[in-house]
Amino acid sequence: MARSQVAQPFLSLDEYRRLFNIPAWAFNGVENPNEDRRGCDHYWSQWERNELALALDNAEEMMAEQMKFFIGARYLIDYDLPWTNPVQLNYGHVLGGGVRGRTEVTPGASDFTTDPATITVPSASFAGGIGEIVVVEDATGLEIEPDSVATVGANYVISIGQYKLVEWDDLEDQADPIDYDAAFPAATWLKLADLTVYREYRDTDTQATITFGPACSCWCTTGEACAGSDYTGCAFVLNRTIGLVRVNRATLSSGTWSCDTSAVCGCYSGDKVTVYYRAGAVEQRIWQRPSNTVVPNWRRMVWRLAHSQMGEQPCGCALHQRQWRLDRNVPGVLTAERLNCPWGLEQGAWAAYSWVTSQAHGRGVML
Repeated sequence: MARSQVAQPFLSLDEYRRLFNIPAWAFNGVENPNEDRRGCDHYWSQWERNELALALDNAEEMMAEQMKFFIGARYLIDYDLPWTNPVQLNYGHVLGGGVRGRTEVTPGASDFTTDPATITVPSASFAGGIGEIVVVEDATGLEIEPDSVATVGANYVISIGQYKLVEWDDLEDQADPIDYDAAFPAATWLKLADLTVYREYRDTDTQATITFGPACSCWCTTGEACAGSDYTGCAFVLNRTIGLVRVNRATLSSGTWSCDTSAVCGCYSGDKVTVYYRAGAVEQRIWQRPSNTVVPNWRRMVWRLAHSQMGEQPCGCALHQRQWRLDRNVPGVLTAERLNCPWGLEQGAWAAYSWVTSQAHGRGVML
C-alpha cells in the first residue's frame, strides 16, 4: 500500500485515497499517462503521505483516549495495573489476551509481470482465514495492503496493484513524479524477493505478568528486600465492551493453562499485573472493508478530525478541496460549548468530538 514510516493508522492511506476517489498512481507519486487525473492538480510526494498518515494516526489516538476504545483492533500492553480482580484495562472492546504472532508462509507461485501482481499461498497456512494474511516489505517492515484475496481451490490468490509496489528508496528520495513503466517488474517496482507473506494471529502464550512485591511482612528469609518476583498469568474476559478481565496466576504447558495456587512467601495475591491483549471495535483488516455496524461513520470522523489538525492541505483534488475547506472552517459565531471543545474550533474537530462523546462507553467495576 501507500507507505509511511512515520505512522501506520488503521484508516490506511490506501483506504483514504479510495474514499476521496484520488487517482491511485498520482497518489503514490507516479506519472502514469494512462491514468485519468480527475481534477487533481499535482502528484503526491512522500512527505505529503507522511503528514497525512501522522494526522490520521493522531486522530485515532485522540478518539481512543476519549472513547476508551480504539476503532481498529490493535495489540496493547497495560503496565503495572493493581492486581485486584477483576482488573480494569485501559481500553475496551477486548478481543482476548495475547501478543502479535507472525509465521512466515512460503508462496506456491507468483506473477509480478502483470498489474495487479499476484501471490499464491496455501490456504491451509491461515487457520483464521484471509484476515490473517499480511504482506510486508522487507526493507522497511511496512505492510503492503492487498487489493483483494480470492480463494482458488486449496489456495489464496493475493492481488496487489503495481502502484503499491514502488521501491521505498524511490519514494523516500522522490523530488519529481516517478515515471510510469509498464514493464513489471522493473528496477522501480518491488518483486516477490522484496516481500514476505506472514500469517498474523493472536499468540495467547503471553497474556499477563503478575508481580509479587517484597514480602517482608511474610515469612520469607531470602532475597533482597526491594526485589519483586514475576509469575505468568492468563486473562479471562468478563466484559469485552468496557475491558474488564480476571487475571489468574497460571502456568502454560502444551498449549493449556493450569491454575497456580501456590503461595509466594506466604502470600497468595500479587501486587501488580501487566496485561497483554488485543482490543478494538473493528477486528477485520481495513482492506476487507469492515462494516460500520459497531461504530457507524468512524471513517468519516477520523479523516474530519485529521483534516482539522493538519497545517497544510496535502492534495489538490477537487473533492478533497471541498471537504478540506469544510473541515478547516471556523464559524463566525460559536456557542460556549463549541468554544470549549478541547480539539479546536474547526468544523471537523467539533464534528468528531461530538461523535466520540456519543460513542464513549461507561465504566463499572464488579465488586
